[in-house]
Amino acid sequence: MALTGKLIPQSFLGWRTLLKGPGLGPENTFFSHRKVYIYSHKTNLRMRKKLFCSLFTAFFLIYNSSFSQTVTTIHVSGRYILGPCNDTLILKGVNYAPYNWGWSPTQLRINQVALSGANCVRLPWYVTTPDGPTPQATYNNLVNLDSALSKCVQNKMIPIVELHDLTCANNATALVTLSNFFVQPAVKTLINKYKHSIVLNIANEALFVSWASNPTTAQTTFSNTYSTIVNTIRSNSITVPIMIDGPECGTNLDLLANVGQVLLAADPVNNLIFSAHAYWNSYAGNDSTQALAKINYALGKNIPFVFGEVANLQDDVTMCQYTLNYKPWLKIITQKKLGWLAWSWDNDGCAARQMTAAGNFTNLTTFGSDIVNNPIYGLSVGTVKSKYLVLGSCGTSTVGTGLSQITNGNINSFVYPNPSNGTFALKITRKVENGEFVLINSLGEKIHSQKISHEENNIISKGLPSGIYYYIILENKQRIGNGKVILE
Repeated sequence: MALTGKLIPQSFLGWRTLLKGPGLGPENTFFSHRKVYIYSHKTNLRMRKKLFCSLFTAFFLIYNSSFSQTVTTIHVSGRYILGPCNDTLILKGVNYAPYNWGWSPTQLRINQVALSGANCVRLPWYVTTPDGPTPQATYNNLVNLDSALSKCVQNKMIPIVELHDLTCANNATALVTLSNFFVQPAVKTLINKYKHSIVLNIANEALFVSWASNPTTAQTTFSNTYSTIVNTIRSNSITVPIMIDGPECGTNLDLLANVGQVLLAADPVNNLIFSAHAYWNSYAGNDSTQALAKINYALGKNIPFVFGEVANLQDDVTMCQYTLNYKPWLKIITQKKLGWLAWSWDNDGCAARQMTAAGNFTNLTTFGSDIVNNPIYGLSVGTVKSKYLVLGSCGTSTVGTGLSQITNGNINSFVYPNPSNGTFALKITRKVENGEFVLINSLGEKIHSQKISHEENNIISKGLPSGIYYYIILENKQRIGNGKVILE
């Protein structure tokens, strides 16, 4: 979604061998050959078999150790997105343009976004922008990008960097040129620094297929263009996931479903995520039944995809011209265990489409409050963060097989009664270590805290004014849950 609105009319092989098999982690993970030589007396078959078994076990342990070291990025397996620790990731987050689209170089509100419970943030960035010299100076300074990425990671959110220059543009040559941003040496250094968590969204809503004069030719152009871009990025030893938006201003999920497997096969490391934008007033008739059919069609293709933008309003001739039927869509998306990101946190060309009035979590709009607090799909409900970001590592054996479980991570919680008079029960899904319950008022001020440890805890916060409060659950000083409570 562009700041000024958008018209939507009615082979790099760094490893030598590929091994697939159950119990060995996700498919499409590479490892280097290891030769094992067996020396034994030819006449003693039993001894040879025993020695072979011992060496095979040693080989497996060596291989498994090597495998553990190679899975260092977010990666995909079938329709699923996995973290570096092989934990399944359902991306639930927010679109947020850092530095107020470049105009405010010191304005970075990622800590406010984190209060929503999001586990990822999509960050619009520009290579060359039409908005004048001030924002371009902000984008040209990669220290600013590094700072935004660092804040995301510090707040346990996956950063998705997307290039916004060609929003709704149909220029394949310009798209290839734009994507070269990611292979600049300084940018490659940043990608490597955050390779455990970063996702590269090549471009926002680029290219036309069904809107083109010849859709068949345009589909080939779409596939070939992105295959070229992906292979260029991979040839620069970049293995992090690459996100590809649908054509037709991001809306065309059907096209992504049809070409997804082709593009995955063309990626030397098979690490692509596809993203549709749910401005579906025309594309799905603003109808939940049509939306469900399109989602099921894409799921049937077994590709990893998310909804990179979900909003309450859609532009056309005027800003925010159509009211979108987003609530039943998000219920479907949640039921299907798919990821989604709301558009947008602040500073949108359509104020009614913003989640916040002024960028602060305490000033949620009606739309923002629903996105955060809806009991079925809200960001504060059941959003699980990357285990790597929560723990800072994967611990022992987890990366290698995906079988070991890390008990830390986000938890589900609820309070009752709610509303209450200030005394209520907090129920969480597991015991916590060095746990703390923190209550925050509408100004973002900490007004009450107490230690917690059990799955059910009595909270006593009497004497506070009536109103809406937010709570955060900490474990070892790391946030693992949050919610809302009403005091009468």
